[in-house]
Amino acid sequence: MTANGERFPAADKEEEMKKAMVALLAALWVMLGAAVAEESVSEVKLEGVIEAAVEKTILAPYSGVVGDFTASPGDVLASGDALFAIRTTPVYADFDGTVTAVFAQPGDSAASVQERYGALAYMEQTSLYTADCSTTGADSDNENRIVHVGERVYIRSSSNRDRHGEAVVTSVSGKQYTLEVLSEKDMRLGESIKVYRDEDFVSSSCIGSGDLSRVDPKSVTAEGYVLAVHVQPGQQVSRGDLLFEIVPDRLNGMRGGDGSVSMPEDGVLLSISAQSGQAIAKDAPMATYCPRGQVKLVCAVDEDEIASVEVGDELSVTLDAYDGETLKGTVVRIAGASVSGEGAPAFDVTLELEESEHVRIGMNATAVK
Repeated sequence: MTANGERFPAADKEEEMKKAMVALLAALWVMLGAAVAEESVSEVKLEGVIEAAVEKTILAPYSGVVGDFTASPGDVLASGDALFAIRTTPVYADFDGTVTAVFAQPGDSAASVQERYGALAYMEQTSLYTADCSTTGADSDNENRIVHVGERVYIRSSSNRDRHGEAVVTSVSGKQYTLEVLSEKDMRLGESIKVYRDEDFVSSSCIGSGDLSRVDPKSVTAEGYVLAVHVQPGQQVSRGDLLFEIVPDRLNGMRGGDGSVSMPEDGVLLSISAQSGQAIAKDAPMATYCPRGQVKLVCAVDEDEIASVEVGDELSVTLDAYDGETLKGTVVRIAGASVSGEGAPAFDVTLELEESEHVRIGMNATAVK
């Protein structure tokens, strides 16, 4: 200042510079705050885990014992892939012969079919003849009057020596015994026969006489419900061949099957409750699965950010395992109650995701608005 109170020009300039600096700092502070506020409003980052959006249960179609299986939780399977096998009750052929009639169809009640037709199916033996015989007419040797079950014998027509055959004794009761004809040459139903122990029909080996009769068709029966039919009329079968598979419970929709439980649609196995070698009841849970593409992203959002998210918002989703790939996610649900736990309240926000071959249940992902 001068003696008369006037200010020096240099002092005025310095004060003006200070004021300008303060104003500039204030402006920068305001701009920075605005940028931070704008960033907090324009970008919301949510972190979460991919979960199954839909979980379906595979039920046992009938009771039985679960066989060995290789399926495991997490397997990606196609529709129709075999998961489990439930052991059935097999019905086998008791003898060599021909299936002459089949009345049962897959899904049928065995009891209903048998009530109507007497059997699920009928079979005829390869040999069509049997013979009811007695020791009457046997050679006088005492040994020829003692017949043994299971012994092979030879038969010949009483009226025509060119008609003959081979048989086996199937039962004995006193002087009476029964033969099953194993092979024969031009023998006739109802004709009288002589029975010999010697293949040359030596008279001293005669053990009696009898009459030929037809072997009745044999009925094939069972208890339960028909799962599968493995034969058809006219089919030649051998002893031990599989004829039917039977299960104890009524089949849904009266449909049969092959004893296996298959994947109903494309998807991922989530859990398996069936155990190999263990009995399982009809309609008991065997496994759960998530249909293909039915996944969701669930994120826990703090309460100070929940107001920035609304149902219907579209967010960009990035899988942690595939950082360069972005998916579209749509908010479909905001929880009405906070997630329990320690710390600040958080709310589950669920996003529906577009389908991608890379999405796997359990993956971590980030969604940005």
